[in-house]
Amino acid sequence: MNGLSDEVHRFLSLYIDSVEELEVLLLVRRSPERSWTAEEMARELYSHPTSITRRFQRLLGSGLLRETEPGALQYAPRSVELDRTVARVADAYRERRVAVVSLIASKPIENVKAFSDAFRLRKRKEE
Repeated sequence: MNGLSDEVHRFLSLYIDSVEELEVLLLVRRSPERSWTAEEMARELYSHPTSITRRFQRLLGSGLLRETEPGALQYAPRSVELDRTVARVADAYRERRVAVVSLIASKPIENVKAFSDAFRLRKRKEE
């Protein structure tokens, strides 16, 4: 499976929708005591605050971040196991960046294909 562990593959499939979202998660993880605003994160990642806000909301809803004050979030995975998995994802991203990016980039294609397959017309069997 492209050199990634099942655990890393599963995490990326369930929790991460874009490379930018992974970059946000890994940056907040590197300084867990710090709270980030969307504007600060956007400057750090050369992105747009609106995009970062969407990433923050997804990660917050996934139990990976917590809001420390209105508009400011910090790394706070809901369990020790989830924190360990994020550490493994960070290692995989550092060691096998192309495999991680390829997996993330392939997700929309898989989702679109699954959606379109649901509407594929099939010939009826002749009776």
